[in-house]
Amino acid sequence: MSDRDPLQTLWTQQKEEEFTMSLADVQNRASTFQSTIRRRNLIEYLAAALVVGIFAWMVVIIPVPVVQIGAAMIAAGAVYVAYKLHTLAGAGEPDMAQSVVTFHRAELVRQRDALKSVWRWYLAPFIPGVLVFVGGTQFSSDINMPLVARLLGLGTSLGIFAVIFGGIFWLNQRAAKKLDAEIVQLDEVEG
Repeated sequence: MSDRDPLQTLWTQQKEEEFTMSLADVQNRASTFQSTIRRRNLIEYLAAALVVGIFAWMVVIIPVPVVQIGAAMIAAGAVYVAYKLHTLAGAGEPDMAQSVVTFHRAELVRQRDALKSVWRWYLAPFIPGVLVFVGGTQFSSDINMPLVARLLGLGTSLGIFAVIFGGIFWLNQRAAKKLDAEIVQLDEVEG
């Protein structure tokens, strides 16, 4: 009597179907990927412009210097992030000397690397401004609250930012893993 389940035996002895992807499939994927990158970046640029506008407005209307400085730092962080997005993760232009497969793979690698390093260029630039801004709002001399309430407000605000930043980091790492899988799939095609 066999120790193996008949279904397991059938599964282990089946022939693997060879994965194939035509050049047209790669071309289509590359084109779709570049369109997705352009759309993502446009949304990011609009979000950065909104952040700059809102926090620049806060610099003007909030009479607390520390909060103004924090708001200005956040606005500056948004400008820096938009610049880094453009330089690190802008949609690529195909080089006519490259094959479609080589171009698409290079773009997948470049975008994956940008996603993996999102902590350094996308999140970290906001941290100093957030700390100054939130600290300024909680410890302004204009606010008459006990120290415990101020510390609780600071901790709550920073906790919310930590959760948001953690979520952004996690989503980007997940997207990087998906690109890794696509790179492996493309490498199998290229053989």
